[in-house]
Amino acid sequence: MIDKIFNLELNHIGIIIDPKEMVNFKEKFLFDPIQKVHILFKFSKIKNCYIEYITREGRANNYLLGFNHLCYNLENEDHLSMIHKFVIENDLGIRLTLPEKSIAKQCNIVTFYNLKFFNNIEFNLIKSDKDYI
Repeated sequence: MIDKIFNLELNHIGIIIDPKEMVNFKEKFLFDPIQKVHILFKFSKIKNCYIEYITREGRANNYLLGFNHLCYNLENEDHLSMIHKFVIENDLGIRLTLPEKSIAKQCNIVTFYNLKFFNNIEFNLIKSDKDYI
């Protein structure tokens, strides 16, 4: 898998939930104005990473409930460029979104890819020299 090839650290697992399920959580969801969804990050001691709960609305309106994506941390834009080149040159998938600033404190700059062998992968740029909206 791409995480083994590039020695990537898992940041979180994205799970799609029905918006009506938000009432079943003690914590408050944040509204993401870019994606037009509500999100909540909870740390899982069992998985040793965050679980991101995303409501099925806005950009995620047509997503299936349940598992949606894995998010991996990247050191910087050079790391992302290397992975992007690998994905494109090996015809492994496509980029779904350009890098954009996340509203979640658990992420910084994020971009999504759809990979043929795995579905959706999110990359989180830990450090960035560029300004993103």
